[in-house]
Amino acid sequence: MRRLSYVVALAVVICALANTQVPASTAAADITGTWTLTIHYPPPDGDYQATYILKQDGNKITGRYEGMHGPADVTGTITANDVTMQVTVQIQTDVTAHFTGTVTSATKMNGTVTGTSSRGIETWSAEKKK
Repeated sequence: MRRLSYVVALAVVICALANTQVPASTAAADITGTWTLTIHYPPPDGDYQATYILKQDGNKITGRYEGMHGPADVTGTITANDVTMQVTVQIQTDVTAHFTGTVTSATKMNGTVTGTSSRGIETWSAEKKK
């Protein structure tokens, strides 16, 4: 009888563990470094490349945009592999680009951007240089 109690108790523990869900990792990917970011515009405009020097502190992103309308500050957040960034440049007035995307590897990320054209949403990709 005692052996049956142990078997039943063990079965209860195993069932409880089997139904326990392990939360998905929310640790942010590390994007600190220098990135070449390309906004992909349709013809006849073509692609636009700029350098983004990013620093990550937990989920907070800060950095510098260096390109045709820069330099300018970059701010944003990262949660797991989801990244958002904003950069405001002075063209004729202040223009803010809003980037959303995904880190796909240690050296690549991509997504969509608004605020850079009258067409609305464009796509972007980035490759880490160092």
